[in-house]
Formats: sequence, structure tokens, C-alpha cells
Amino acid sequence: MKVMPDIKIRVFPGVYEPSDDSYLLVEAIDVKGDERVLDMGCGSGIIALHLANSGCDVVAVDINEKAVENTIFNAGYNGLKIKCMKSDLFENVVGKFDIITFNPPYLPTEGEDRAWDGGKDGRKVIDEFLRDAWKYLAEGGRIYTIMSSFTDVNGIKKRYENIYSFKVLKQKHIFFETIYAFEITRKER
Repeated sequence: MKVMPDIKIRVFPGVYEPSDDSYLLVEAIDVKGDERVLDMGCGSGIIALHLANSGCDVVAVDINEKAVENTIFNAGYNGLKIKCMKSDLFENVVGKFDIITFNPPYLPTEGEDRAWDGGKDGRKVIDEFLRDAWKYLAEGGRIYTIMSSFTDVNGIKKRYENIYSFKVLKQKHIFFETIYAFEITRKER
């Protein structure tokens, strides 16, 4: 999907501001237009807005109440329809989705802002997400997510190698790290 410059956003205080990782994820998503999509960790709504503008039926969730309010505001500001609610990962999510997007906290830090704090090895939230994500994927569904060269990507792949296939679609080198946009699909059982 292409980044759409006509989508305008306002970022509320306390909400993750879209950055290189957000836009890399937007560019990696292969969307057909009429798919059912879950945008996990929606933040300001930048990914959900692009998906809704592409004709998708979008559900956006975030653990941060301010992010939920921010996404609702930006959807209205752009005249787009998005169902948005507070949820700690899949806690309040119902149904199956053709696409699940997630720009997770992936940096190896502890006790930092939860928008980027991925735990000691950068995979705490990603592990929690992947543990359950397959249950919410429709047949042939796919996950688009971001990870960093600072994240224990090999550990994640090894832990979930029986459930998922991982494919790097895009990458971008920024300062001292490389960020990767992955497409993750469920393996046939």
C-alpha cells in the first residue's frame, strides 16, 4: 500500500507519533480493498486510516485509552469509518480477520514507555501477540508487523516456527538499527 499524503492526522499527547516504522509498515501491507482488518496497537490511527481509505472494514484497538480517542478523532477528521476500542492485545477482540497489523513495542528496554518498551530482549509483547494471533486469522489471512535488529527476531521465529512462516517484505536502516516489515502467515496444519 502506498502512503497517502491526503490522510491528515493529529497526534494527542501521550500517543505514539507515527515514525519511520509506522510508514514502513503501511508500505509493506498488500491489501485487496474489501478485507476485514484488525489494527492492533493503533496509536494515532495512521495504519487504520490507510486501510479504511483503501476500502477495508477496519477494527482498531489499543491498550492506551488516549490512543483509542486519537484514532476515533482522526477517523472523523478524515471522514473514514473505523470501529475502535480499548483492548489489551486480543482481550476484547472478536472474530476473524484477513489482515492483522501490529507495530508493536519492539525495543529491548524495561520500565520505559509501553509504546516502545519490548522488555529485556525486545520480544515480550510480540511473544504475547503471536501466541494468540493465529486464532484471529481467517483462512489465508496474514499478519503485517515490525521488528528491529535490536529485537530477538531469531528467538521469535524459532519459538513460533511450527505455527507461522515469516517473510521480510521491507527494511530500513535508521541510525544504529534496521527495522523490518514482516508478513507472517499461518502454516497449514
